[in-house]
Amino acid sequence: MIQTPDCTLVSACFCVYKNNPHSFSMEEILKRSNTLLNMPCFLVLYGDTDTISMMREKRLENGFDDITQYIELELDELWTYNYKDAVIQNRAIFWPTADARAQIDSHLITCNKFDFLLKVIERNPFQTSKFGWIDCFLHENGSKICENYSNELLVDILNKINDKYHIQVLNVTNKKYMLKPHKKEYYLHYRWVMCGSFFTCGKESGMKILNRLKENFVETVQMGYGHGEEMLHLEILEEFPEDLERSYGDYGQILNNFLEPTKNLHYIYWFILKNYMKHQYYKEAFECAVTLINSIESKKIHYSCELHLNIWMDYYMASYFIRPTLCKNIANHIQNMRYKDGEMKKEYEKHQAHYDFTLQLHE
Repeated sequence: MIQTPDCTLVSACFCVYKNNPHSFSMEEILKRSNTLLNMPCFLVLYGDTDTISMMREKRLENGFDDITQYIELELDELWTYNYKDAVIQNRAIFWPTADARAQIDSHLITCNKFDFLLKVIERNPFQTSKFGWIDCFLHENGSKICENYSNELLVDILNKINDKYHIQVLNVTNKKYMLKPHKKEYYLHYRWVMCGSFFTCGKESGMKILNRLKENFVETVQMGYGHGEEMLHLEILEEFPEDLERSYGDYGQILNNFLEPTKNLHYIYWFILKNYMKHQYYKEAFECAVTLINSIESKKIHYSCELHLNIWMDYYMASYFIRPTLCKNIANHIQNMRYKDGEMKKEYEKHQAHYDFTLQLHE
C-alpha cells in the first residue's frame, strides 16, 4: 500500500458550461478529472455544488475520502472576482490573445489558484510540511502533465520535494517584460513562461511567492492587461532566487522532469537552454546545462551524441561568462569524451573547426 506523502495538494473544479459553452460539460469534467480523483494523497478540492458532489463521490469510491477536504464556493466568493468588472473593461479595450475557451469565469478561476493554495497553507488541514497545486483536468491517463503516469511516480515526487517553491520552466522570455513600460508588448501574445499545472512549495516559500503572485495579478489588471496566470510568474524568477527551484520541460513531461530531466531533452535544449544563451542569460544557462548533464551522465536517460556535445559546449560558453575558472576542466572533459567515444568523435569532427576555436577562448 502506498504511504500518503507529507504534502497537501490543492485543486479546483467549477462547471461554468452554462455561461460558457466552450468550457467543459459535467460529463467531460468527470472524464478529465479522473486521474486527480484517484491520487493517493492529501487533497483539498474547491468547487461548486455540482462538482463537489461529483468529486466527493469519486474520492469515496476510490477509498480516499478520509484524506480529502471539500470546499464548496460560489464563483463570486473567489478572491479574483473582486476584479471581475475591471477585467471585463480591460478585455473590451485590449485583449489580443482572445480565446473563446478563456471567458471571464474560466480566467478568474484559473488566476485564483494562488489564493486557493495560500488559504490551504494558512489552515493546513492535514498538518503537512509541503504543499502543491495541481490542475484538475489532467485527462484520463494524466497525459497533460506526464508520460506514462502512475500514482507511484507522483508519490515518489511528493516524497522528494524540498521546501522551495518548485515549478517547471517552459520557455525563456525577455526580462525587459518585467518593466511596466513593456507590459503592453508582453501581453500582445501569450508568452509561454512556466508550467502552471503543477508546482510545490513549503510554507515559508509558498506564502511569500503566492502573495507576490496575487499582487502581480492586481497590478497587471490595474494596468489594463493580465490574461493568463502563467505569465504572472515572470517577476518571480528574478525576485525570489533563494526560494525558487526550477525544473525544465514541456507540459506533457512535468512529472517526468520535475526531480530531474528524463524526457524530451531536445525540447529543453532548443527552447530553454538555447534561448537562455540567445538572451545572454548565462547564469540560467549554466544552471540548466548542469542539470541536463548530471541527468545524462547518470545514464538514466537516452540521448544522442549531438545533443550531449551541444549541451557541453553551451555549458562551456556559459561558464566562460560567469565561472571562467571552470572552462579549462570543461574543455578537457569534452576532449576526453571525443577520444574515448567513437560516435562522439564523429560528431565532434562534423564541426571540428568551430569546436576547436571555441574551446580555446579561455586560454
